[in-house]
Amino acid sequence: LSSSSAASDVYKRQVGEVSNFSSDRIPKEERIKSNILRLGKELDEVREKWDKPIFITSWYRPPRINKAVGGVSNSQHINGSAADIKTTTDIFEFQDWLDKNWENALGYGAKKGFVHLDLRPHPIRWNY
Repeated sequence: LSSSSAASDVYKRQVGEVSNFSSDRIPKEERIKSNILRLGKELDEVREKWDKPIFITSWYRPPRINKAVGGVSNSQHINGSAADIKTTTDIFEFQDWLDKNWENALGYGAKKGFVHLDLRPHPIRWNY
C-alpha cells in the first residue's frame, strides 16, 4: 500500500468510529469536529494506558439520532464530546480503572455493557 492509501484507510476507520459508519452522522460544524478530534486524542491515551483494546459503541450523535436512541436532550454526544466505550476484558474492571484515571465526566454504565466518557472538565460521576 502507498502511504497515502494507508493514511486514507486510517482516516476512514477513524471517521467510521465517530460516525458509526453512517454518512448521516458525519458532523458539519467546526465546533463539533474540534470536540471529536480532542476526544479522539483522549481516547487514544486511554487505549495506550489501558494497554488493551477498547471499542466505541456510540460517539457523535446528531440530535435526530440522539432522540431516536433515547438520549437526553443535553447529551454530550450531540456536541461530539462524549463516547460510550467497552473493552474485550472485564467491563467492571475497566470502569474501576477509568474512575481512577479519567479526570473528566464518567458515567457508570458497566451493568449495561459500556462506560460513558465525556470532556466536561469536572470529575462528575453518575450511574446508568
